[in-house]
Amino acid sequence: MMGPPRPDDVVNTYLDAIAAGDFRRVRACLADEGFSNRSPISTFSEADAFVADISRVGAILERIERRRIFVDGNDVCVILNYVTHMHKRQVTPVVHWIRVSEGKITSIETFFDARVYEELFQLESEQGK
Repeated sequence: MMGPPRPDDVVNTYLDAIAAGDFRRVRACLADEGFSNRSPISTFSEADAFVADISRVGAILERIERRRIFVDGNDVCVILNYVTHMHKRQVTPVVHWIRVSEGKITSIETFFDARVYEELFQLESEQGK
């Protein structure tokens, strides 16, 4: 009898789904109850709202470059680069601390320098006026 997948396998499936723009598969990796996400630009306590928000990245994401993954029990730390193209090509170093329980991601805490994104959101806001 097989148990749940290993935490790093769940996280790699999640990252592969984001890179492919497959947000249905992204959602399938997340816990239905008790999910939380926190980053420098947003906080979510519900998986569907989180997926709706991150699905906007599909249009600008070129690729995800995995640099290193560390596993400690059900905790997975992933160091990577998000390569995006908005008004210019941008490489953003990111660290995700992800907790997995029973084969589903229950929490994601993300660390990165959000200044570029704050500037982008401000520019979009000014253009929308």
